[in-house]
Amino acid sequence: SIRLAEKVLLDTNEHIDYFVKEFGARRDKFVRVWIGADDAVFYPRPQQSHAKFIAHFHGTFIPLQGIEYILEAAFILKFKDIHFRIVGGGQESAAMEAQAKKLKLTNVEFTGKVPIERIPEFMAEADVVLGIFGNTHKTRRVIPNKVYEAMAMGKAIITSDTPAMRELCNGNDVYMVQVANAESLARAIDELYD
Repeated sequence: SIRLAEKVLLDTNEHIDYFVKEFGARRDKFVRVWIGADDAVFYPRPQQSHAKFIAHFHGTFIPLQGIEYILEAAFILKFKDIHFRIVGGGQESAAMEAQAKKLKLTNVEFTGKVPIERIPEFMAEADVVLGIFGNTHKTRRVIPNKVYEAMAMGKAIITSDTPAMRELCNGNDVYMVQVANAESLARAIDELYD
């Protein structure tokens, strides 16, 4: 289908490089188009008042998201007044909830799946939105939709420092941390908390 198409739309140059190499397609067929966010759903809202610092994540629990690193960061920061809210569900839900239980995390809340229209309510309460942290090849090729959504809402963002993220940001507008590194993530959250 790539060879037959006149144009192929992809989300990052990293993805384009992968498709050119993996499928032997001509580079001039590809056009990078940012995913963006639905601004009818994701837009700046007043910060909701709350007693704790909230680190928010939402996703489908796939490996590239690296939720295990968020849980390890929560463990590192367990004595701080930081609450981790993990919204969503999917492939690794049971494993991540088991890991949280094994680590005896009292600073982590799993909400389960919620309709997309409710995600901004949770984000509005958050002090920081967490992106992706997994150790996969795809992690390095994509810009997560949650980053665009957090930008649309004007929220602070922490995500992995990857070639794809550098296409969009230079590190000044999004706090980027080492891929698959809970200590790096914990330091970033702690710095924003302070």
